[in-house]
Amino acid sequence: MPVRLRLLQGTMLLCFALIISRLFYIQVYKGEKYKEMAESQMVEEVVLKPQRGAVLDRNGIPFTDTDSADMLIVVPAQIRDRELAAGIISKLSNQDQDKLEARLVDGRDSVLTFIVEDAELFRLIKDSLPHGIYTYHDTLRYAEDGLARHVIGYLGGDGSGMMGIEKDYEQDLKSSSRTMVRIYRDRSKRILPGLDAEFVNKGDETGFNLKTTLDYGIQKVVEQTMDIYAVTGAAVVLDADTGDILAMASRPQFDQNNINMSLNRDDAPLINRALNGYPPGSVFKTIVAAAAMEENKVSDTDIFNCSGSINVNGVTYRCFEKEGHGNIDFKSAYAESCNVAFIQIGMRIGGEKILDMAKRFGLDEPESIGISVSQNINLPGKNETVGAGIGNISIGQGSLLVSPLQIADMTATIANKGYRYKPRLVDSIVDDNGKVLREVTQSEGYRVIDSDIAKSLSEMMKLAVSSGTGKKADVEGMVAGKTGTAEFNKEKDISHSWFTGFFPYNNPHYVMAVMVEGGGVGGGKAAEIFHDIVDAILKINKNY
Repeated sequence: MPVRLRLLQGTMLLCFALIISRLFYIQVYKGEKYKEMAESQMVEEVVLKPQRGAVLDRNGIPFTDTDSADMLIVVPAQIRDRELAAGIISKLSNQDQDKLEARLVDGRDSVLTFIVEDAELFRLIKDSLPHGIYTYHDTLRYAEDGLARHVIGYLGGDGSGMMGIEKDYEQDLKSSSRTMVRIYRDRSKRILPGLDAEFVNKGDETGFNLKTTLDYGIQKVVEQTMDIYAVTGAAVVLDADTGDILAMASRPQFDQNNINMSLNRDDAPLINRALNGYPPGSVFKTIVAAAAMEENKVSDTDIFNCSGSINVNGVTYRCFEKEGHGNIDFKSAYAESCNVAFIQIGMRIGGEKILDMAKRFGLDEPESIGISVSQNINLPGKNETVGAGIGNISIGQGSLLVSPLQIADMTATIANKGYRYKPRLVDSIVDDNGKVLREVTQSEGYRVIDSDIAKSLSEMMKLAVSSGTGKKADVEGMVAGKTGTAEFNKEKDISHSWFTGFFPYNNPHYVMAVMVEGGGVGGGKAAEIFHDIVDAILKINKNY
């Protein structure tokens, strides 16, 4: 064979060998990498549910991840008969069929998720659902009747925390583990209608759990009671010995699983009213009384005359008792919530001393409880308490704004013999076995008033319940407390209703503040709610 031909043949064999080796390199050695690259260009993975650590009560009882449900995963681009699909989804999820059909048209480039509500129908037809409707069973982050929603918050569309504990402890709760649905697209990014969606689980790191100071049982009875009364407002229960928040409830409620429905509501359900500022009305007379006793400006034998009103620098302040209380002593003035007497007391001690006492009780600053929430509280400046202004501060009106939590905190200091433990909500980060990985907050305390003054205030609060304005709050003689009626809209005669107190009186363990927006007099709606919650708590803890 001629040399030139042999060279040509050898060259061709070499080229062929190079091509074979290159193909081998691409398909075998680099095959998996190129496969992943190709899939990444045509595959989209939609997160259905990120796995997160649980939010627990003080005893390890979970507030989250307690319910499970069947889910419908709908890929609109794969639906051939939208009317049929909308009808099926509507019956299974109890949603409007016409709106669903519109969503199937509008959401052709997306993935939709629905919770199955009709379990019996689902059992019958789940194996014959049309192409484009898929199912899976999973744990729900939030139960339909979930508790402590304003404390826990909610998740955004990407699975990250948007409010409350979910937001502030995102880094502790989140994990790399998540359930996803995989869909396929063409080069134009359009979903391929013929290929089935696939469910995949990715990641193996789980989030840590967050342990709160809340008591599941107490939180439940507080929320149930507020729902029975169907009020707008808040209630807070504290452990008098530690300052731990045992329950915190705000109404109206919002749906954690459908947050969009709550965003534009006129009743502002996302506001945590337990931390929101309101004029306190007569519950603030406790601060005035404490300042007066500490400054020795009043004694038990002092008598005040109440004719039903008092004029201070040209401003007339009226008493709750329109005809007046007549001659009334200091303790009775507190128990009967006499505005005229307390304005006279305020004039004796001056606004500066009242403000100083309020600051010592912590009413001048937001409560630092472990979550970041806007708290629009306000303690007036000294200039607002001079002249006619002394009348406002003496009866808890004017620009003064305090939260239900602050009033509960104030009351806990009295129940705890004048020693204040700052309230806390978040205890620690724990693993699935309950082992503490990191303490988040610890109890901090300091003395506010002398124990003798605290004892006198406790006796006055007991008198307010046994024979004063707070009778409706009493349960078997075990409650001591104070009513408050905070004028909100004078023209429409709208007032916020307050009641704060502690129990059992001889061995204070629980402290509670209840505030009802537009609830009228404090001895009414707020006191009634207080009574029913106390009754329920005492039944849970029969030792009292």
